[in-house]
Amino acid sequence: MTESKSFVFRFGDMEIREREFCLVKAGEVSPIEPKVFRVLLFLLHNPQKLITKEELLDAVWADAAVTESSLTRSIAKLRRVLGDDIREPRYIATVATVGYRFIGKVEVSEEPSGVPENTEEPPGLSGVGRKVQSRKQLWSLALAGGAVLVLCLAGVIWYLHRPLLPPRITGYNQITHDGRQKTLVGIDGSRLYFNWMSGPTTPQSVAQVAISGGATAPVPVTLPNPLLMDVSPNGSSFIIHADTGLWNVQILGGQARHVGVGDAYDASFSPDGNSVAYAPDGGDIFLAGSDGTGTHKLAHVADTVSDIAWSPDGGAIRFTVKDRIWEMSSSGSGLHEVMPGWRGSSAECCGKWTPDGKLFLFISDGQIWALDERRGLFRRPPGEPIQMTQGPIRWGGPLPGTYFPGEFWGRPVPSKDGSRIFALGLSPRGELSRFDPKTRQFQPFLGGISAQGLSYSKDGKSIAYVSYPEGILWKANSDGSNPVQLTDPPLQAFMPRWSPDGKQISFAVNEGPNGAFYIVSSDGGSPRKFLSQDQHLDGFLTWSPDGHRMAGTSTAADGRLVVVILNLDTGQDTIIPGSADLFSPRWSPDGRYLAAVGWEISRLKVFDFKTGIWSELAQGGPADCPEWSADSQFIYFRRVSGDTGLFRVRPSGGRAEKIVDLKDWHDAGWFGRYMGLDPTDAPLLLRDIGSEDIYALTLDQK
Repeated sequence: MTESKSFVFRFGDMEIREREFCLVKAGEVSPIEPKVFRVLLFLLHNPQKLITKEELLDAVWADAAVTESSLTRSIAKLRRVLGDDIREPRYIATVATVGYRFIGKVEVSEEPSGVPENTEEPPGLSGVGRKVQSRKQLWSLALAGGAVLVLCLAGVIWYLHRPLLPPRITGYNQITHDGRQKTLVGIDGSRLYFNWMSGPTTPQSVAQVAISGGATAPVPVTLPNPLLMDVSPNGSSFIIHADTGLWNVQILGGQARHVGVGDAYDASFSPDGNSVAYAPDGGDIFLAGSDGTGTHKLAHVADTVSDIAWSPDGGAIRFTVKDRIWEMSSSGSGLHEVMPGWRGSSAECCGKWTPDGKLFLFISDGQIWALDERRGLFRRPPGEPIQMTQGPIRWGGPLPGTYFPGEFWGRPVPSKDGSRIFALGLSPRGELSRFDPKTRQFQPFLGGISAQGLSYSKDGKSIAYVSYPEGILWKANSDGSNPVQLTDPPLQAFMPRWSPDGKQISFAVNEGPNGAFYIVSSDGGSPRKFLSQDQHLDGFLTWSPDGHRMAGTSTAADGRLVVVILNLDTGQDTIIPGSADLFSPRWSPDGRYLAAVGWEISRLKVFDFKTGIWSELAQGGPADCPEWSADSQFIYFRRVSGDTGLFRVRPSGGRAEKIVDLKDWHDAGWFGRYMGLDPTDAPLLLRDIGSEDIYALTLDQK
């Protein structure tokens, strides 16, 4: 007769029975996953020995394609079962970056199976023995079958409840190599379509590139200032926003059908291509047939909507409102925030489902995240998103703290088979440049630092600026020497302005629904908010020359923007009559005028404090970034479309004078562009020296 043997391991109040594949704790059997049990067995067979991660992965998972995260989770579960503490381990010690060691004292014994292979019955009892043995065999078989059934059922339940391996990115392949500003929009199966951009709000043209890479090529669209918003599911047509409204444009042939009237912040085809959801200004979402018929309001969500995405089954629509992703049914009901409270103030935007509907991809803090929405009979999807990318490359979306409605950043675009994610990879950096009136060229200024919002103190001895893209406020000597950091992340500073006495610096922050305004001592210290809770100003503030007032923009009761004067001594604010729909006020150095642009930068107006009258200046096209000359005799501004360039015009009126053409200039900075003036009125711009290219990211959902 021969016997088979098995090991039993004992440590603490634990007994590990190898043959029975079970763990007994304090006399009771404790449930444990098979992979976790095998990790424990391998460590127990090698007590006090350092076992590398690779050894454990090879021994337990063999040829299965898993990552170290699977082993890390198994070790964590094993510690919970054993009651072990990672900080003060009794059993399993971690050797950082290398592996693990079982450090507990183990008693090992060999246990015979107790089942003899050959037996003989005593004479005269063979019949009885056979009957008894037969009944015993039947009971044994029944018990064994029941045990197998229970184990199988338990295995099935565990399998259906088991956590799936998280999706991950396993490779990167660069598709474009031009570094130009662009927004990725959609795919037809073999080609990617995108917009060439001049900053996040100004489209230049529509273009395409093969999904395998290669040369880019323009796509002709015969509409004024076209902006591509979506590609139809069958790849045959575009949704284009133009000066004349929203259009469904055939890619081949260019035939166009009118879909919607007015400005639209975003539009998206339904999965069957028969409908278009679009969002004009004002917080409404409309639904129209792709042929332009049957237009009706689907929902009102109280604020500007962007990044509209349909679920693959057409049952739900998601979109971005004020840095948060929301969802409703495709009939407009059930509006709710998708991830309430997730990651605090971090912006979420630019979402899109994979074709199978199992993952919802979106951008937060410049990285791609995924909501794992894979479901099963007994499995609920995890509540927290999964970070898919990390590292120095930013994957589309705005920089932290710089998301504003009306900006077009693109979004992750899954391939038709779901095996890849196409995304725009950004490495943002700028070079501060000054216009030299002698050479009529822009030259690097202050060593070409990557900074914007340059502001000089009244005596001209000091400067304040914001680093790009970090958004940190600095103070330095006028030549850039002795820089002093005044703010820290996560605060993202914009538009610093010196107080007239040089003791304080004000700046804006994209914080909360209306932004926020801070003041910090020019000698350093903690920045503080300086508006009361019931005062809500939008945009950027500008000091009066005497330092007792500031001008900004607020939202009136009718929802229109108005220019407001804030008295810093009394804390009272006053609306300037006739300032409806004006934005970005700038006080003249002599205190007589206030310049402001229209919300859609189509107007430039000046308020004369002596006469109390607004005058519209004939600037000859859209104006942006107004700045006063040091002597208050000119207003400098940028024209961002049409005849692009830097201009100046007198506050008394007259023809705008072109300073320099910007047709071939590539901007960087907040809103995608920046303009300032030095004390000699030489224009300052931030040249884009970063890169923006499309990449293909390999997606593994196993």
